[in-house]
Amino acid sequence: MFTNQYFSIPVLLFSSTLLLSGCQLVATPESKNSSISYGEYYLALQQLNELELVEEVEKLQSKIAIIPNQLSINDYDSQIKLLLLYSLPESPIYNSFSAKALLNQMTNEGNSAAFANITPNEQALISLLRDQLNQRLLMHNRLLVKQQEQQKTALKKQQLLVEQITLLQQTIAQLKEIDQTIDKREQ
Repeated sequence: MFTNQYFSIPVLLFSSTLLLSGCQLVATPESKNSSISYGEYYLALQQLNELELVEEVEKLQSKIAIIPNQLSINDYDSQIKLLLLYSLPESPIYNSFSAKALLNQMTNEGNSAAFANITPNEQALISLLRDQLNQRLLMHNRLLVKQQEQQKTALKKQQLLVEQITLLQQTIAQLKEIDQTIDKREQ
């Protein structure tokens, strides 16, 4: 019995520690440290619901808003994460234009200093993201051109129909005059 008591206390402590540490099996990006890769961060973002995404956006935007007040510090990590949020289709701030603008800004700042300390795999992810954003914007621009062409065609058809209606109204008016003239002659 004396041996069981000494044995059961460590087992109890170990099992309670195990249970308490396992409460959060999937860590959200907020609770992860900065040593995770951007690929892992993006995958974690895909698992979040809309409310959690909004919280992550607000957190990153507040971090970035503080940076201009600290002239010597550039928080490229938060900017890259915000870039990934702009690129995530389920994100409440999904916007290819904003993502591309932020990516261009980061590329132009300090001759790519934002990407100087990331691994080749992360550089490949950023490069892939850049290509994807370029393709999205290209497709968006092509769609806009096509819509503008369709609008021009529809406007031309509408103008043609208005001209035809005007011509028909004139023809009807002329026919009425002719009918009235014939009626006056018959009387």
